[in-house]
Amino acid sequence: MTHRIGLMLLLLCVAGAAVAVEALPAVQPEGRYIDDDLAATYLPTPPGDRARFRRAINASIQKNPRNVSALSHRAYLFMESGDLKRARRDFDAALAASEPGGPHERHVLWSRGWASYEQDDYAATFADWQRTIALHGGEPYWAAYSLALLYWTTGQSDLAMQWFSTAAAADRKWRTADGVADQIKRWAPPQRERMQALFAAWEQR
Repeated sequence: MTHRIGLMLLLLCVAGAAVAVEALPAVQPEGRYIDDDLAATYLPTPPGDRARFRRAINASIQKNPRNVSALSHRAYLFMESGDLKRARRDFDAALAASEPGGPHERHVLWSRGWASYEQDDYAATFADWQRTIALHGGEPYWAAYSLALLYWTTGQSDLAMQWFSTAAAADRKWRTADGVADQIKRWAPPQRERMQALFAAWEQR
């Protein structure tokens, strides 16, 4: 009986591991992706002071309910904590307060893309980032390494390699293990692990 139970658990684990992530549309890099983008910024939570940080954001929103940056940051915090309803509410409010096509709208879409990534909603991430790039009108520096990570996560390794090579060509920090570690030191652990795995594969290509 114990043997049968163990075998059943093993089969369930294998079946779970075999579930594939849906492939994203194939977009290849076209350019150098070295353009600045002030919209791609995130205010990290101070270590050990999350409650105070949240209070400061709430105070900013109470003072100005159309504070796009504060709304998008609070939405991200809600998303991190699993409160998807409030996260969507704040992202929607931030978009409504943003000038269409302006840097604030790009910031909200960029931030919402990362939030969706952390919730394993890669299609939503792809859609928001593609829209952000289109609104930028150029070749924002973050696009190459971000799409590399996204495609690697969905198992589209060839595209991930192409985008990572583009990131490495644009910024030498992506060409070494130490440089990569420095670039991703503020990322969440799962993001760091995936990017390090991608770099290792890229280095051995």
